[in-house]
Amino acid sequence: MEEEAARGTLHTIKFAAMNIRKAVFILCLSACLASYAQAPAWQTSDPGFHPLAIVSNEGAFWVCGPNESIASSPDGKNWTIHHRASGAGAMLFGIEFFSSKFGYAYGTGGTVLFTNNGGDAWETHHFGNDTILLASFSDPTHGLLRTAPSLFYLDGSDSPQQIVQPADILQRFAFTPFLVALSPDKMTAVLTEGPYSEGGFLATIDGGKTWNLYDPPSTGIKDLLRVDGKYWATGHEVVGKDKPGGGYGVPMATYSDDGTHWTHTTNEIHPCHWEYCVICNSQGCLASGTLLVNFFHQGTTYSAIPKGALTAKWAVAGESICTLNQSVTCAALGKASDVEASSDVPLPHEQTIAPLGTKPPTGALRCVSCSLEPVFIDDKVQGRITVHIKLQVGPDGTVEMANIEKSRSESLTQKIQAQIMTWLFEPPTKDGQPIRIKTESDIGVNVIRPK
Repeated sequence: MEEEAARGTLHTIKFAAMNIRKAVFILCLSACLASYAQAPAWQTSDPGFHPLAIVSNEGAFWVCGPNESIASSPDGKNWTIHHRASGAGAMLFGIEFFSSKFGYAYGTGGTVLFTNNGGDAWETHHFGNDTILLASFSDPTHGLLRTAPSLFYLDGSDSPQQIVQPADILQRFAFTPFLVALSPDKMTAVLTEGPYSEGGFLATIDGGKTWNLYDPPSTGIKDLLRVDGKYWATGHEVVGKDKPGGGYGVPMATYSDDGTHWTHTTNEIHPCHWEYCVICNSQGCLASGTLLVNFFHQGTTYSAIPKGALTAKWAVAGESICTLNQSVTCAALGKASDVEASSDVPLPHEQTIAPLGTKPPTGALRCVSCSLEPVFIDDKVQGRITVHIKLQVGPDGTVEMANIEKSRSESLTQKIQAQIMTWLFEPPTKDGQPIRIKTESDIGVNVIRPK
């Protein structure tokens, strides 16, 4: 009897121990799942200034911003500032690397910063006094520059040469959304008749001595960039125009050695058919707000982007993607499950610049980049409406506050406000001192309801 009781007691103890272990396992699993569910997909970090452009180079993220500030991070979390003006420096809103060692950043006051050692040190140069809206360099004395009035090239000297021929082409195609310097001899600019019109490639292969326009038929160019020593262009083209119905649009991705002779990629680009593949860099193109497609190398790869934070300013390093809002926000890329599915997250809005011939802005508040989407989509509002905006622009030229009134829809208000917060102005001053400026005005926007 005592032996049986002992065995029963031992069995009870073992059973209780098993239950305890099971309970501990369930509690740990629940805690892990709860922690995973609560962990934000996007995490924000502060590089030490308001970042205005982002790029990746040699596995690290690089950002630039006001006061000639440039910083890098290996992970998008911990930042090292490599350059900052000692006084009132220029606003930098573009940064690129031509190679692992040579890079450049550009902005207001004709300012360009160059590095020849991978970003450890930067040297400031000035090309005139006008704000440089776009730039692309193959070395410090060869490249393309765009100011509000004109398009320039560098042919080996420190003095930019204005591109004036062919004059009729430059007058007709006055918008220059993309510039790429492929080498000291080869440079190409995309010219279009409007921000959403078809366009062509203005190219040189002799360092700027001669320029020729190649206008591909029935083609809309959405991006031009340099990848692995070649030009790459993305967008759409119309095929089957000779068939009943007049043809239809398909996504397009082509590459070229000279900007005139283009070859269509044989890599898969079909997932680009929903919104085309745009807002590209050497890590790929956005097919939607949640899908990254890279067809620049051997075979096409797809990555899933978490919802919630993506803007038109983004970069990828390793398995991480970082994007710019008021700070730097980063997340891990995922595996794309259904690349053919239509995304419910649209592409982010991309700022456009004014056409050639635009007079440089004057007055206390001088806009550098202040565009809105041509058409907003909203469930509650339709037609052309007038909204009232109130802005506060900080001493660094960024928008610190934007209030939207009379939009008649909260979601529309949020969309307009988000885009206005990305506007850039030349840093305002009074008597040579940085100041804040408040302003307000009415603007018209076009709104349609979703289908």
